Amino acid sequence: MNQTLAPGLIIAVPHMQDPNFRQTVVLLLEHNEHGAVGMILNRESEIRLEELCRDHDIPFAGDPEKRVRVGGPVQPERGLVLFGEPHHDPEGNRVLDGLSLSASTHTLGNLCNVKDGHFQCYSGFAGWDAGQLERELEEGAWITGAVDPETVLDLPPDSMWDQVLKDNGIDPTALVPGGSAEA
Repeated sequence: MNQTLAPGLIIAVPHMQDPNFRQTVVLLLEHNEHGAVGMILNRESEIRLEELCRDHDIPFAGDPEKRVRVGGPVQPERGLVLFGEPHHDPEGNRVLDGLSLSASTHTLGNLCNVKDGHFQCYSGFAGWDAGQLERELEEGAWITGAVDPETVLDLPPDSMWDQVLKDNGIDPTALVPGGSAEA
């Protein structure tokens, strides 16, 4: 593989059959000859972040309505946090300028203790075996797109799919199920 799609977005086309990925926006974190790893950005769980923090004895100062998002079907018990500026955490790994990732409970504690924390918390992630994502792209299951921290951290999950398509120059109403997914 000569070109990586990470960090970048893949956006499910309307005729995506897999219920795990219907109308999803996925941030690709890793993409190489061994496969790909990403996180679904726009799928909320029923779990309020405040409840998760309480279960782990983490003080919570944020929005009581903020929910944990479902990052994907792989290892749903694993927690991950995507966070932006001005937060800095030595346990975070840079995804792109202005966006970092951590699996540390310590990082989550630091972010939840801030009233206006600029972050999203996820359970699980998405993964593809070697060549699998490339096949799905060739079959037209995904549209690739650019990523920025504001998309990841600030767009509401229920409007993200439409907005990300529009931001990448695609009219969501022009994507006909079963039709071409070419942009």
